[in-house]
Amino acid sequence: MPSNDLRERVEPLEETLAPPAPVPVKRRASRRPGVWLLVALGLLLLLASTIVLPQLRLVGEAFTDDGGFSFANFIEFFTTPRFQEAILNSLVVAVVAGVLACAVAVPAAYVLAQFDLPGRNGFLTLATMATVSPPFLGAYAWVLLLGRGGILTTQLRAWGIELPFDTIIGPGGIVWVTVWATQALVFLLAYDAFRAIDPSLDEASSSVGAGPWRTRLRIVLPMAVPALVTGFYMSSMKIFTDFGTPLIIGGGTPMLPTAVYYEFLSEVSTNPAIASAGSLVMLGVACIALALQQWALRRRTYASVSSRRRPLQPVRGVKKGLMIAYLGVVFGLSFVPHLVVVGTSLLTWKAGILKWIPTFDNYVRLFDENLEVILMSLLLAGIACVLCVIVAVLVAYLTVRRRYTVISPALNVITMVPYIIPGTVLAIGLILAFGSGPLILTGTATILVLAYFIRRIPYVTKSIEAALTQVHPALEEAAMSVGAKPMRAFRQITVPLVRPAIVSGGTVGFLQMVTELSATVMLYSVPFITMTVVIFTNAMQPASPFGVASAMTVVLMLAVYIPLYFVRRKFASVTSV
Repeated sequence: MPSNDLRERVEPLEETLAPPAPVPVKRRASRRPGVWLLVALGLLLLLASTIVLPQLRLVGEAFTDDGGFSFANFIEFFTTPRFQEAILNSLVVAVVAGVLACAVAVPAAYVLAQFDLPGRNGFLTLATMATVSPPFLGAYAWVLLLGRGGILTTQLRAWGIELPFDTIIGPGGIVWVTVWATQALVFLLAYDAFRAIDPSLDEASSSVGAGPWRTRLRIVLPMAVPALVTGFYMSSMKIFTDFGTPLIIGGGTPMLPTAVYYEFLSEVSTNPAIASAGSLVMLGVACIALALQQWALRRRTYASVSSRRRPLQPVRGVKKGLMIAYLGVVFGLSFVPHLVVVGTSLLTWKAGILKWIPTFDNYVRLFDENLEVILMSLLLAGIACVLCVIVAVLVAYLTVRRRYTVISPALNVITMVPYIIPGTVLAIGLILAFGSGPLILTGTATILVLAYFIRRIPYVTKSIEAALTQVHPALEEAAMSVGAKPMRAFRQITVPLVRPAIVSGGTVGFLQMVTELSATVMLYSVPFITMTVVIFTNAMQPASPFGVASAMTVVLMLAVYIPLYFVRRKFASVTSV
């Protein structure tokens, strides 16, 4: 007779079962195989219609001219000087900023992973916080600080100090902002890699006479190559597809995401076919970058046979002070934008000019005029997050446990497609797919929820998949052996065991949805305005209410960091990608 407390009858097995083998475990057939098959087919239909279909419409638009198949749009795109300049600028900025982000973050990660320094957990928390901070926030703050009429620029000139540049606005500003916006991502990947390197390799190197620096360059650094290559790839692609930063701080510098945006939504004239061709170019670059990253990782093997963790080395004196100072500078510059927006939100602004008069009027005006914007942002992200978690749990279970010959691999591939789709490209595909026809979603809140769901489904799914691989399938079989149906075993056994991954993955997904800009700017309409749109539009308009925009930015930061703090305290492994 089935028990009402199924969990109590299965929990003792958790302590006795060995970790699952890497090969598939043979299990007895489910008594209701059709239930999960129907779920799999339903998910396949849902994801194909929301992810695959819009991209097919994008491809069709790009290869269509005068009603027939043609390469004319691509020929025009590659032969137009402004698009050529945009492609070149985007590639150069992505590579340069990615290299600089690695140059900044890798030494910091090595120092914290190798030496026993005070404030370790604090630095790791700051790094985690920085990974969910939107880059356009940094662009907005650095313009306030070092623009032509910026706070610091004006004050230094009043003191007779001239900066080596008139304004941070321009290509250099894009590089500067994106370096500090992405270095934390590289830092966390490199830190985990350095901590995981077998310390016996250092000992073996020392035993044959190698000095510390030679060991670091010939042993430690090469062993961390997978993390460093992945960090460079992820940071450079984040920079390449960034939409808000070039618009805010680029000063008109042609960049590929902004060129596609203007071509699709220009107030003067629009050309969806050229914009679609440009979107496919962006997607092609992302695919090539991913292929290069995979090729670089497959060239050599980086595995070790030991599971020992590296002991932290004691450090004292000047060396210790320099290390802490370096970490302080790295994370201090990463969080300068946060300090700037907090400070400016508490000062008076008159016609876009800062007055050094403390005030809370910015917050009063914010909640009087934009309370519904805050609530709308949280509501849209919350709905998308719930949908994302539900679908991610089911997809992860189907790909890890059920493994249908065709459906499971198809679900795995489709859920990873948005990983390489820039937000601008995704938005154009959704507009083309749902802007006409039987199902019109443009201009509604539904299309924003759909965009957020699609953008973050890969990250949440992979987080849950990783946790599922550590749950032995025999636990679920034991539940069914005492009378539980497959769905009940899934709900009461499997889901509770992967709850930390569900909560942490869902939380990070929610935070990234709240701060999403590129897709939101292209898809939103009144009254479905979000916090990121308010900040972005105010940052782009001269003499706009910068104080209110700063106050809105502070609210956005609180909406991001407070949930992250509590989830990190409960599940200390929360990181972002």
